[in-house]
Amino acid sequence: MEVLLMLEYSSVCYKNSFLTQVIVRVDFAQFIQTNMVFDENIEKEILKIFPRRGKDQIIRFNSINVVFDQKNNGLPNANGEIIEGIQREYFTNDGGSKLILTNKFIIFEINKYVSFELHKQWFQSILLALFQKNRVSATRTGIRYINIFDTSKIKLQKKYFASEIASSLYVRIAEEQTPRLIRSMHMAEYRVDEMTMNFRYGMFNPEYPNFLKKNDFALDFDFFSNEIIDSSDEIFQVLDKGHNEIQSMFEQSITDSLREVMDIE
Repeated sequence: MEVLLMLEYSSVCYKNSFLTQVIVRVDFAQFIQTNMVFDENIEKEILKIFPRRGKDQIIRFNSINVVFDQKNNGLPNANGEIIEGIQREYFTNDGGSKLILTNKFIIFEINKYVSFELHKQWFQSILLALFQKNRVSATRTGIRYINIFDTSKIKLQKKYFASEIASSLYVRIAEEQTPRLIRSMHMAEYRVDEMTMNFRYGMFNPEYPNFLKKNDFALDFDFFSNEIIDSSDEIFQVLDKGHNEIQSMFEQSITDSLREVMDIE
């Protein structure tokens, strides 16, 4: 049943999706020198997609240098030093998505999602330019899909979700209740080959840590690899795997009643 479900909905998109944000993040093993990470050829690729450039910000990184000390029986000591780098933000013309680039990581925040195929082209062109210019490895590669069901836009019903998720839909919110509820989230962690999927769902509370006032519901899928990756091709493999696993788990979390509401394209 799950295999058939995955095949049937492996590349589906919805006209009325509740997908609020997609985040792709790659953390670098090395501190890339500022003139190398903001090389003109890399920025040229970035500006094709994110033509609005924000102001640079100074950002401080804690650099850990591991040395082997004979006085410590040959065991490693970690010597930390603070290194200053640059954080630069780039935006699409409509402001719907942005890219954050620093000496130690790159983040894509997609707030107006079209399709994985389109946005993957964005990631590829920029990451290829970055890896071609710099001999860099990734220590963490991740992709995250956040779906927010805003109760001002949809009346949540248990029939929309798989039974184990539907049971967490309704939590009593009462001002006279003591103690007062501020958030109600559940988390399941999965191992996928050598990678990890964290699935969080529940009433996340957009005004956290204030008291919970409305039953807005989240389905939040975070897929990542902590393996050392030395090539952009391997990064794209992780992102492909993550997208497929998230798509499958999302479809297993909802029912045809919600699919009708979202309307398959």
